[in-house]
Amino acid sequence: MDYRPQGARLVAATVVMNMIWWMVMIAAIGLGATHMHRCTVQPNIPIYLVVLGASSLLSLVFTYCTSGFQDGALHVLSLACMTFLHIFSFAWLIAGSSWVYAVYPPNYSDKGLYCHKTTYQFAFVVTTLLWVAMALVFICGCCISLLTCCTTVFAGRHLLPDRKSFYGATSFQEPAAGDV
Repeated sequence: MDYRPQGARLVAATVVMNMIWWMVMIAAIGLGATHMHRCTVQPNIPIYLVVLGASSLLSLVFTYCTSGFQDGALHVLSLACMTFLHIFSFAWLIAGSSWVYAVYPPNYSDKGLYCHKTTYQFAFVVTTLLWVAMALVFICGCCISLLTCCTTVFAGRHLLPDRKSFYGATSFQEPAAGDV
């Protein structure tokens, strides 16, 4: 683990983003639970919101536990649970995307035939933002990996000795006849 002190801006941004994510996921649980039987065209959308919110909040709790326990069985257990929840959340996002995007564009004029307007719009926006965030993380990760590889290859050319020198030498000198 890296124990370097973090800057105040980074800590503040992390706290603010965590608070916003908690509020959004609590709203997802609330909207999904409140309008559970008010989505006749796709009854899985409120269930999608409830499960997405619950799994995300549980994943955040395990993230906090993982950073709190640095060693031991609790650390390994929380890492395993967190990994499982991330895989499950990704699969659930794919399933939720198929439910949310399949009934797009919405028709709010017929109340009995469609979802509650706020519930559907919330599900649509959250799902879209999650895909955008994942795409940005993927693109940034690829760029950082490419830069790291290029830097390593470039630095490697300067670190490799040629046939006439060795590490630590200041100049090349032929060994004397008695030194061999």
